[in-house]
Amino acid sequence: MAVKNVVVRRRIGSGVERVVYLHPVWEDIVIKINRDVPIDRNDIDYTYLSRIETIPVLPKMYGWVETQLGRGLMFERIHDDDGKTSLNLVEALRWERITIEEGRSLLQEALAALLKHGIILHDDENVNNFLVQNTASGRQLILVDGFGPFVMTAKARLRMRFPRLGREKALRSSYNLLAAYEKEVQKLWLEKTLLEDA
Repeated sequence: MAVKNVVVRRRIGSGVERVVYLHPVWEDIVIKINRDVPIDRNDIDYTYLSRIETIPVLPKMYGWVETQLGRGLMFERIHDDDGKTSLNLVEALRWERITIEEGRSLLQEALAALLKHGIILHDDENVNNFLVQNTASGRQLILVDGFGPFVMTAKARLRMRFPRLGREKALRSSYNLLAAYEKEVQKLWLEKTLLEDA
C-alpha cells in the first residue's frame, strides 16, 4: 500500500517513543509516528520485521506513509470481533475480561511462540505491549510493541539472521515478562483490596 500525504486525526495510543493513530481511510490499519526522541523506533521495527518470518503473535506491517506529522509506519490494527481496539493485558485483567489464570496462560502461549521463532524483545518488563484479541475462534495475545532490538547492532543483526541466537535472549525476556505479569497481578490485587476496604 503506497499512500502519501495522509492526514491523521484520531489518536488511539501512545508510548515513550511513538504516537499511534487510526488510519483515516482504512480502519484496520494504525499509523505509528515517532516522537522527537533519539531512537527511530519505526526504522528499527521496519528493519527487524522485514527480515523475520511473519508469526501470528506479531501485527502485520504494511510499510511507510507520509502524514502531516511526518513519516509513519503502518501496522495491522488489533481489534476484537466487535470492531473495538483490543485491550492490553493489564486493562483486560482490571476490567475482568479475563481471569488471572487465563492471562497467565495466554502470556505463556505468546511467549512460547516468540521463543520458538527467536523473536528479540527489547522491552521485556512491560506486559502492556500485549493486546488481548477476542475473536470468534478464541482469545490470543498480540505483541504490538517492544519487539526487535533496542538499537540495531551487529549482534542484533546476527540474532535476526540466525533465530537460534535470538532464542537465548527471548528466553531471558520470557522470564522477565512472566515476572512483570505477576507484579501487575499483585498491584491489581492490592488496588482491589484497598477499594473493598474503603
